[in-house]
Amino acid sequence: MRATEISIIIVYILLCILLGFWAQKKISSSNSEIDNYYAAGRNIGTVANSLAILAALGSGGSFMAGPGSVWQLGIPFLSWMTVGSIVGFALASILVAKPLRNSKKVTVTEFLTDRYDGSKAIKIAVPIVIIMGSGMYLMSQMKAGGLITSYVTGLSYEWGLVIIALVFILYVSMGGMLAVTWTNLVQGFLMILITLTLLCASLIHLPTAWGDFIKETTVQNSNLGTVGSTVPIAGYLGAFVTWATAVCITPHLVMRIFTSTNARSAKLSLNISMLIYGILMLGLVFFITPYIGTLEETLLQSHASDMWLLLIAESFFGPIMMGIIAAGIMAAVMSSTDSLLLAISSAVAYDLYKGVINTKADQKKTLWVSMVVTWFIGLVVMLLTLNPPQYLVVLYTGAVGFMVAALFSSMVLGIWWKHANVQGAITSILVGGISFLISFFIFDMPYNSEILIALPLSFLTMITVSFYTERPSKEILKKMENYHSNKAEEGISNESIKKVT
Repeated sequence: MRATEISIIIVYILLCILLGFWAQKKISSSNSEIDNYYAAGRNIGTVANSLAILAALGSGGSFMAGPGSVWQLGIPFLSWMTVGSIVGFALASILVAKPLRNSKKVTVTEFLTDRYDGSKAIKIAVPIVIIMGSGMYLMSQMKAGGLITSYVTGLSYEWGLVIIALVFILYVSMGGMLAVTWTNLVQGFLMILITLTLLCASLIHLPTAWGDFIKETTVQNSNLGTVGSTVPIAGYLGAFVTWATAVCITPHLVMRIFTSTNARSAKLSLNISMLIYGILMLGLVFFITPYIGTLEETLLQSHASDMWLLLIAESFFGPIMMGIIAAGIMAAVMSSTDSLLLAISSAVAYDLYKGVINTKADQKKTLWVSMVVTWFIGLVVMLLTLNPPQYLVVLYTGAVGFMVAALFSSMVLGIWWKHANVQGAITSILVGGISFLISFFIFDMPYNSEILIALPLSFLTMITVSFYTERPSKEILKKMENYHSNKAEEGISNESIKKVT
């Protein structure tokens, strides 16, 4: 057991729980509990939201598992994925940031329901997609949390998973998006600090010139830099397309757009996050991964590849710094986990329960259901994660790919194409989601390439069905104009200023 590391981790976890209690108290005293719980009062500034978005995307699968995944799957695969994420932030800032923020909604389902004339089928189908996709994504984060807790405490992976899962569920169920936002600020700052610290240490401990070190590493692991050696080209393209489209629809990222003070702030936050995320990830790939070749083979074989970053850090630092690094990696894991838990609970409690089952439910009852759902979903996913898949990065990319295949065309075309209608949206969700699942579970396809079939089918269905069925009503077209209106943006900005003053 690592006493120093455990002490630092405990202090960090207690901070997160205290923030959860504080957020719960603030929400309970507010006149607008729903807005505070799901959208943090729509009052999060640009810098704070940039860190929160970075934290929500920078998961255990990227920051913790990145170097090990690169060593196993090759630099080209992770590079395409990282570049896709960078492109995704830019696309989201152009395609969806302003319309989503101007809509004054709090969830993806609520926005799509509003756009598609209150369709009950949309109200039901979209939350189901979010629950399935975010649940798969959540498994990867809980696995990472279990690994890091096991590393620090010396307990088995299973006990590490149980301990950290209970912490995740506790503070999210108490404080919702307000708690998630404040913990994300801490987590985003820690992720930047720890990654930069690791990069500096890697430069200080270079055994030879960096260029020579890279060359020696590629000789030792010939698959590291060879295109197509570990994953077919289709897998690269699929990973790129998945992450280039993910930010536009992934609920735990889209919900951060709803928390922005205004549309301009949402756009700027996305682009700042894009820049920081790209620098940190590429730094890990090219400066930390070569050190895996310096570790003993027996050590690598006795630990999951998702933990190899910790083994490298151990060769650089002593117990105190390792405790801080462990807390930073835990922050990366927690930042995605809490956002995903909130996305799932909102899909069930706000979208399905309040939106379909009990439309007259008041704020307190809806929030109570949300807390119950957070515990239920969290515990179910925890049990499923006791026997997780091998690669975190492949699991969560597959989860995101499913949500993209189902929702991207209805979201983007719904914002920008006046012909997009209810019939087209419903059929595209069904065709995109089902074709992805069939490709994923039935056919033996390269990692993450299913999106290359499912997304075009979803778009084709959306366009064809919408074109040959009834055009949207004048009321819907007016809503579309409001999504893009500068006056709506200014109105939201003025409303936010009034809240502050």
